Amino acid sequence: MFDILHPNFFALGSAFLIATARIFYQKSLGLINPTLVVLIANIISFFFATGMFLFQDSYEHWPLKGILWFLLVGVFGSLLGRYLGLLSQRLIGASRSSIWMQTVLIWSSILAVFFLNESIDFREAFGICLIMVGGILLVIDKNERKRNISLIYYSVPILSALSFAVTFVFRRYGFEYIPSSTFGMSVSYFIATLIMGSIFITNKIEIASYKNNRGAFKNAFFGSVFNALASFCFWMAVQNGKVVEVVPIGRLSVLIVILFSWFFLRKQELITFYVVIGGILSVLGAFFIVS
Repeated sequence: MFDILHPNFFALGSAFLIATARIFYQKSLGLINPTLVVLIANIISFFFATGMFLFQDSYEHWPLKGILWFLLVGVFGSLLGRYLGLLSQRLIGASRSSIWMQTVLIWSSILAVFFLNESIDFREAFGICLIMVGGILLVIDKNERKRNISLIYYSVPILSALSFAVTFVFRRYGFEYIPSSTFGMSVSYFIATLIMGSIFITNKIEIASYKNNRGAFKNAFFGSVFNALASFCFWMAVQNGKVVEVVPIGRLSVLIVILFSWFFLRKQELITFYVVIGGILSVLGAFFIVS
């Protein structure tokens, strides 16, 4: 039913949806434990994907190899990649972490060429570089406190980016056995929810009172709904498109979330010279990729 739409359209839709989700999350994270927000997002994404699968797809054979590849997506993406990303923010700061996380574009392109036999021409490579540089300018923070940081700590955000990048290969390998984005998404979020729920229970993480934080819980819920829609779009993009194209387009969410923040949360986001240049480079990069 969705195959008539171009994969790059799904990637761009994913960027807008994830940016919308982050606006809702931004309004709730100060009041609700981030671990609980992630758990809510995983649960909603799992039920959304399962519902879409039952409505849209029907398969009689479930090769174990395909299921295992999709399980690895959940382990390396939703768990390992996200954990390393949060850890890197603690070790080197949010701005530095975000900058090094942009290397996911390089890792995903290299892995796609060597393991998925995708080709990349000069135009696409130039577009990827523009989006990566633009993304760095968008997240750079000149006011972040300077401090001496061990070089080994910088490997954490790089490993996080690599963890996310390798999931694109796992997705494609899984599609070889079970060509269903909704099934793969359901399996990956199932394992992520199972493990994260176990961590949540064993660590006895405190849950904020719903009665006193209704607005925050509602924002977390709506953010999770948009996150599920974004994930669905991106799974469709990876299944039917080129990784070297859909991943960079998806990273435009960095630009879109800043624009959304400026429109809806004006006091929390400033449009600086770096943001303007970064935005222009990101848009130009997307143009080179899709043209």
